[in-house]
Parts: sequence; C-alpha cells; structure tokens
Amino acid sequence: MRIVCSALAATALTLAGFAAQAQETVKIGILQSFSGITSLGGQQADGAVKLFMKKYGDTAGGKKIELIRRDTTGPNPEVAKRLVQEVVTRERVNLLIGPDYTPNTLAAAPILMEAKVPSFVTGAATTGIIGEKSKYSTRTFFAVPQLCRPLAAYAVKNGWKRVYVAVADFAPGHDCEKYFLDALKEANGELAGNVRIPVSNPEFSGYMQRIRDAKADAVFIFMPIGELSIGILRAINDSGLKSTGIKIMGTGDITDETYIDAVGDAAIGTITTGIYSTQHNSPLNKEFVKEWAELNGKQRIGWGALAVYDSMRLTYDALNAQGSGKFDPDKFISFVHGRTFESPRGPVTIDKSNGDIIQNIYIRRVDKVDGVLQNVEIESFSNVGFK
Repeated sequence: MRIVCSALAATALTLAGFAAQAQETVKIGILQSFSGITSLGGQQADGAVKLFMKKYGDTAGGKKIELIRRDTTGPNPEVAKRLVQEVVTRERVNLLIGPDYTPNTLAAAPILMEAKVPSFVTGAATTGIIGEKSKYSTRTFFAVPQLCRPLAAYAVKNGWKRVYVAVADFAPGHDCEKYFLDALKEANGELAGNVRIPVSNPEFSGYMQRIRDAKADAVFIFMPIGELSIGILRAINDSGLKSTGIKIMGTGDITDETYIDAVGDAAIGTITTGIYSTQHNSPLNKEFVKEWAELNGKQRIGWGALAVYDSMRLTYDALNAQGSGKFDPDKFISFVHGRTFESPRGPVTIDKSNGDIIQNIYIRRVDKVDGVLQNVEIESFSNVGFK
C-alpha cells in the first residue's frame, strides 16, 4: 500500500511539474515575410527580436519565451489565414507579432478574435483594422493619416501651395490621398492634379510629364516600401523634374532606410514624414542604433524593425505586470492598451479605447551624413493620433 501511495504521489508531482512547466512558457508567433521579394521585412523582424532578447533575456514574468516563426511570403491573405489557424490551433500560441500587410491582418482578425489571441500589427497602416476587427489587436506601426496629413500644412507653410498628388492604386494609397487632400484644403492649399498609379508593373516615366505640365510647386507621393518607391524617385530624377524647382515630398516609405541606398543620390532633398530615423537625437535611440550595429552588422534599421522591437517591449512589460500564473489574454490587453512608454522613435502611447498608436511624426529631409544617405529630422509634430 505504501509503495502504491508513493507511486501515486510521484505521478502527481510529475503531472504538477508538467502543468507548471506549461504555465511557465509563453509562445509568441512571429508571422512575417521571410522569403521572396518582401523578405527584407522578415530580416528586420529577426534582427529586432534577436536584439531585444539578447538585451532582456528569454523570460518575462517568470515565463519562458518560445518563438514560433512562420513565413507569410508577402501580402498573401490565404497563406496568412492558414498560418494563423495553424499557430493558434496546433501550436497554441499565446500571442502574435504579425501577420504583416493589411490583407494579411484582415484575414487573421476573425480567427484571433474568436481565439482571444492578442496580436501586434507591425506592417499594416490602413485605417479601420485596429479595434474594429479585433479588440485583441495593438498597432505598433503607423496609421495612414499620421503620415499623410502633416505634410499638407507643412507644404503650404513653406509656400508650396499648388501640390500634385501621386499615390499607389490600392487601399492605403486611396486612404492617403483622401487624408492629404482634406488637410491640403484645410491649409488653404490647391490641388494641381492627381493620379493613382497601378502597383503592378507601373511605367513611371509616363507620369512625369503630367506633373511637369501641371506647374505644381510640389508633388506629394505615397508608394509602398520597396520597388515602387525606388522606381518613382529614380523616374523623377531621370526626367529632370527636380531641376524645374518642384519640391519632392511623400510619406517616409519612399525613403525608408532599408531601401534608400538602392535609390542613391536621386533621393537627396526629398522631404518626407516618418515615425523613425536612425538620426533621431535621443540617448535611447543612440544606444539602440549602436547595439543594432553590433548585432546585425551593416543591415540598416527600418520602421518594421521598430514596430517589432516595441511589440516585444510591450509583451515583456505586460508579462512582468501579470506575474506568475496562467497567461490571461484579457489582462494582457488591458495592460497594453493605454500604455505609454519611451521608444527609440520617441514617446509612444497605445490608445486605451482601441489599441491604435499615438506617436510623434517627424518631417525629414534626405541628406548625406558622413557619406551615408540619411533621413534628417527638421521638424516634428507631437502625439499625433490615428484619425
């Protein structure tokens, strides 16, 4: 009888040990683009996670952090939906960083809402996808109005009243066009003309003459990060448009640090709005840039890296606040939403009502600093919301 009781006690202790071990692990799904033409986004995410965990360790709130990494392959909602279902049902992740891109985020939202899995939106900027689609979502990237509105007032203030608007012909581009035109009207500016450029195989040179003929003071551009941004800035340079005196403006996607070297000197003088630059003058950012270079070499820091890094920061803070015991998604979101913290980009607040982001927006000009193309901050707008 004593032997049986001892065996049962040992079994109970073993099962209790397994239960404790399960509770002490938090699984984080990292759904980013690790292959194809958008693989740079995945590289940035990897660099950010690696840096954060090197600095802060692999435990938070007494729980071991386990990463579940999946490749979305780019803006592919069917793939994203399948991967989200897989990591939620099979891997049983507790929270998600991603998936990237607006269509992927929209495809994931119903699954995450039903499963009560908190997620960080690190690459989708379209309005109406945070809070409305899932109360468990938090944006650490930016919302389209944050970048598109401020440049209108800035342009008019500097005497560039007639503006030609050129945007990519997809949902974020349409959003940006609307918000910029509304802000231009409020600032008593004038629309010199506008065009929506297809995202598939665009021929930019054909649009340059339209902009020249409009006799605009400035052209405002919204293109997604990557080949389209590179293409339009090169076309502007090759067409001689800058030599006419027209100012080149746009959202910071067109001069993102991860692609700016591919644009080359054609980017010099471009005025953009952005959420982050490695040139941001704060002690925290200087430390961040130094540590990134030490760990990731010459790979430059893009906005996606900051969005992932700050997602990790919020995750660790929330887990530490929650302490021991089983992971609670509602307590996690309750802590994250309404949180204010200092990021390498500057002060950030997560809106308590819906999880969207409030942050500083910077006006930057592309200059060469020590022989390297950089987005140099020349003005800032504090605590810009998402509407």
